[in-house]
Amino acid sequence: LWWKEWERYSKEGRHFSLPSINNDQLLASNRSLALRAGLRFRYDYELLPPLAWSALQGWHDGGPPISRTVAPFHEKGPLSSERKGRSHEIELHPMFITILLSDSSSGGEPRPFQQCFPVSRYLPLRSLLENLCQSLDVDSNDARLWVNHSRAILKLDNNIIQQLKTKKIINGEEDIMNKNVEIVVELKDEEGGWPSSQKEVKYDEKNRHEEQTSPLGVGIVGLHNMGNTCYMNSSIQCLSHTPILRDYFTTKSYLNDINRTNPLGYEGHLAQVSAVLFNTLWRRPNPTRSLSRKKLVSRQHVPLNVPCLTPKTFKDTLGRLNSDFSGNEQHDAQELLNFLLSGLSEDLNRIMEKPYTEAPDSDGRPDKELADIWWSNHLKREMSIIVALFTGQYKSLLTCQTCQYESARFEPFCSIEVPLPEDDQVSVQLVYFSLKENSVATKYSVRARHDGKLFDVLVTLAKVLHGDNDITIPERNDKTSSTQLHNNEHNVDNAELYDTMAKNMTVVRMESGYIANIQPE
Repeated sequence: LWWKEWERYSKEGRHFSLPSINNDQLLASNRSLALRAGLRFRYDYELLPPLAWSALQGWHDGGPPISRTVAPFHEKGPLSSERKGRSHEIELHPMFITILLSDSSSGGEPRPFQQCFPVSRYLPLRSLLENLCQSLDVDSNDARLWVNHSRAILKLDNNIIQQLKTKKIINGEEDIMNKNVEIVVELKDEEGGWPSSQKEVKYDEKNRHEEQTSPLGVGIVGLHNMGNTCYMNSSIQCLSHTPILRDYFTTKSYLNDINRTNPLGYEGHLAQVSAVLFNTLWRRPNPTRSLSRKKLVSRQHVPLNVPCLTPKTFKDTLGRLNSDFSGNEQHDAQELLNFLLSGLSEDLNRIMEKPYTEAPDSDGRPDKELADIWWSNHLKREMSIIVALFTGQYKSLLTCQTCQYESARFEPFCSIEVPLPEDDQVSVQLVYFSLKENSVATKYSVRARHDGKLFDVLVTLAKVLHGDNDITIPERNDKTSSTQLHNNEHNVDNAELYDTMAKNMTVVRMESGYIANIQPE
């Protein structure tokens, strides 16, 4: 138990290192904040007030935070002596449901808001609505709760179990684990109406034709996360805001280039689902939908009242075409971007039959001529808008160690991995004791190479001391005093001065006020 380690850490004067808080061992394996069954109070876990938890997490980091509410005592089974006489208790095992948000910006359509959100089994739903409205900075009188799909309005004076049983969504509490309950919190629009009641679900052929031929929108459309899909959303936004590629899909020019016979492609499925997504992102919004601007409160997470969609069809198609992206796990955005560019290039490749080409050798030709040959050979096998927009060439040079013959290659690429530079310096803290009378110990922190020696650290310290004009060097065999060095500084090279200062220093390890040993150079 981390709490026991912290108590020991506090009492023993912090003579040992304390790890970060780790609450993962308390959680079940369903990726929510549900606790494991059979946990024992004060043995497996400890209850803390919010301020105490915030302080501990700020000091020692870690988590995740597991918050629970106080609910009326629920009698179930025989009462123990500890529970008799209690009217309230901590609800350790609440329900975990999905919260959707419906407002005027989404046209009444529910969109993801909170996943695996804890809801009390025993408190009335009014407390849930007030909690959600507080996070949204709206009045709870301007909101309501209903069950997704069934559209059943929930009463606020009953708890969620009673409501789900009444609506015949579950038969008992045992069904909760097998049901994915989705509750929608709906906000009134500026006119005081419910957006879901005013949603238009039918369009005649005239309106549909006008929508398809209308000018593009501004493209400021958000993408909801479906788990850990931020890598996909960021890649989609980058491609969507590439002007030529956007126009290529929104004007349906891609239909002339779909290659359904390319064995390296996906029969045009990736191109088609990408075109649908691009057209959705850049579709002109419904002019009848009012987008009001709400005043944001500092340090609050309030959904912006702008169009937003969930790219579920695109994500499902992506998972079918590449099993690496089938789940909702976190992935590298560059890996997805490389897959999209490569797949789109093959789906939109104008070359139906790729000829065989040989990689040309340099043979002493200039780089420009050789690069043009490599590029011409590449266009014989792959010609698409992806090649035109996102493909370049990089030069690689191979030199024979025997005859020094050089062979150059200009291979095409869509992205280049740039490694982060590694820091070859480390920080070393030292306490400097000067030989001057009435001098005080001074603590310094210097940086030296991680593969350097202790002498290199002393040379770096000498540079700092020289800058502070605190040169105190004891006499050695060369009979050169620090005063003479200081007076004749203009005649001595700085490097020699630092080396001399470093040689007149000694690093010792102190223990309880005495020198334990002298460190070797």
